[in-house]
Amino acid sequence: MRNIKKPLIILLLFIALLLCAGAAFSEIPSAKPDDGVDSVRDSVLSYFSPVSGEVKEFADGIVSISLSAEKELKNGTRLSVYREGSPFYHPVTKELIGKTENFAGMIEVTKSGADNRTYTCRTVKGDIKPGDIVRVTSSKIKLAFFQDRKSAWDLSELFFNSLKNSGRFEILEAYADKYEPEYLSGLARGLGAEAFLFFSTPSKSGNKFLNVKLFWAEDVYLFAEIEKDAGSAAAGSVSDEKFININLAGTEPWRSNDVAGGELIATGDVDGNGEREMVVSDGTNLRIYDIKEKPLEKWFINGGSHERHLSIDILDLNNNGRAEIFVTSYIPGNNIMSSFVLEYDPSEGYKRIWDKASYFFRVTGKSLLMQKFTSFGIFSGSVFESIWKDGNYQTDKPLELPKGVNIYGFAFADWKKDGRRQIISFDDKGYLNLYMNGQSIWKSKDTYGKFTISFYRKAASLFDSSSKSDNNSFGNQESEWYVRGRLLAVNTSRGQEIIAVKKIPLLSNVPGLGTNSAEIYSLWWDGAHMDESFMMRGISGPVTDYLIEGNEIFILARKGLAAFLKKSYKGDFARGGRLYYYNLGEK
Repeated sequence: MRNIKKPLIILLLFIALLLCAGAAFSEIPSAKPDDGVDSVRDSVLSYFSPVSGEVKEFADGIVSISLSAEKELKNGTRLSVYREGSPFYHPVTKELIGKTENFAGMIEVTKSGADNRTYTCRTVKGDIKPGDIVRVTSSKIKLAFFQDRKSAWDLSELFFNSLKNSGRFEILEAYADKYEPEYLSGLARGLGAEAFLFFSTPSKSGNKFLNVKLFWAEDVYLFAEIEKDAGSAAAGSVSDEKFININLAGTEPWRSNDVAGGELIATGDVDGNGEREMVVSDGTNLRIYDIKEKPLEKWFINGGSHERHLSIDILDLNNNGRAEIFVTSYIPGNNIMSSFVLEYDPSEGYKRIWDKASYFFRVTGKSLLMQKFTSFGIFSGSVFESIWKDGNYQTDKPLELPKGVNIYGFAFADWKKDGRRQIISFDDKGYLNLYMNGQSIWKSKDTYGKFTISFYRKAASLFDSSSKSDNNSFGNQESEWYVRGRLLAVNTSRGQEIIAVKKIPLLSNVPGLGTNSAEIYSLWWDGAHMDESFMMRGISGPVTDYLIEGNEIFILARKGLAAFLKKSYKGDFARGGRLYYYNLGEK
């Protein structure tokens, strides 16, 4: 007996241990993190569950139905109503195959009964009678998909593919230049869609949310709005809050390519095809490149020989899906500013939608800045944020900038992401200055180099009040005015940092010979000390423009002295540039 008890006790103890382990493991949460994309997709699917049933009662537009099997239906779900018609028979055996079904109308669930089989519905259209068949088809639902252009595209793609891969929908798409439900409904009906959704990704309390509005296309009826925290799906979201890795000392460019006449650069979706293009100016003409792989020229836009481009930027300010190209252009001979805005027209190509504008342009983030140019003042007026209103670009709010800071070469930096922004700016000699309450509180020890873009202007009066403090203009004396280089704010693990390019002189003891290479630095202010960190080198030639898009840095430089001598020896004096590309990755 004792020999039997001992193994039995051991067995019972082993089972108890297994049960305890099972209980312990049951408390461990699922390895899959909360995914808002799947949750929102499932909510959308719940309005289109395939079911069938029968009309039991009908009175005053109110319909009672009973399903053939239990199924939870959401309020707002619509069912098609059919009425049995004539019988039809096998052509040879004459056996009864079934009866035809004739469309009788449409009903919408408004209330569930005591179980998941009986529901109360309202009549959407048609003549409904007891005994009619009700059904949500098991075939694919035609669903039109629209999205806010400001939504996070990676989250949109995840959600779109999640819906598509469910197999429940035939997803239809069309370009929408406005978001009014009536307009979207018209597009959806034109596509043959039964319903349409509008997708956006609002931010709330620092979190990214998925928002989906569901409409029936026929009557523009909003039957559901679903919103959920994006959760783990937002972890890979490319957004304004994405961190970049600035600890890349000594990094060489991932690749570099020659570009014809490279001097100024901007990127954006300028033709509305969903892909980013690169626009390059040689100072007079514009070239538009496809940059999926290496730059491939798609368009050449000839400029006037009298024009001198000072800056180019890209932004879809009028929200039509085709980003505008903002070109600040100066006419030296006439001493006037003649800036313009280009936009792509599918039938006409690129055309000027604003011409001969007497403004300097600069895009920062998602804002267009404008500063007025007059014959009596250079960089003397306020810098304005601008808006698109009534079919025109209009100045809106003026920025509060310290004296000496103009539209070019400054940035707002929220160093610790605590909402306290400070202004950092180049001066005309290439030194960096940090301002607090309009006063400079820090200046870089060394210059970041002379700016490569400048223009000359004669004084319009005996005393030109807009002249630089160290270069007042009298009579016909010409003053040189610099287009200060870009300062770019990026989000890192410390908060916000500023990216700046430092130009290295060809020969430090031979002034005026120019620069032969460049380095990239990041700057971060801890409240008392500026940390200037070297990031990377490997850029040959004078840098003329640069920008950051997400984790990518594009740097445009004129070809170096060696390349110039080589071309001169061959008799080729064409202007050219080299595009350097870096991918910073995530921190």
